[in-house]
Amino acid sequence: MDKILIFLGMALVTFLTRYTMIALFGHGLSPRLQRWLNYVPAAVLSALIAPAALAPQGKIELGLPVASLVVGCLAAYRTRNVFWTILAGLAVFWLGKLIFPG
Repeated sequence: MDKILIFLGMALVTFLTRYTMIALFGHGLSPRLQRWLNYVPAAVLSALIAPAALAPQGKIELGLPVASLVVGCLAAYRTRNVFWTILAGLAVFWLGKLIFPG
C-alpha cells in the first residue's frame, strides 16, 4: 500500500509541476524567457556529467575521463554537433583504455 501511495504522490507532483507551467505560460513565452530556457539542457547535462568525470570518488582525479571530457568539450565548441562531440569523447576514452589498460 505504501508503494501505491508513493507512486500516486509522485504522479501528482509531476502533474502539478507541468500543469502549473502550462497554465502560466500557455499563451506563449516571452522571447527573453525562451532564450534563457535554451540553456537549460546544456546546464543540466553539464551538472550530471562533470561531477562523475572530475570527482568520481568525491575528490578531483585527473585521468582518462577528464581527458575525454576536455576533448568532448572542444569538439562541441568547434563543431556545435552532438554526434561529433560524443564521437570525439568516446574515441579518446576507448583509445586511452586500449593504450593504458588498467
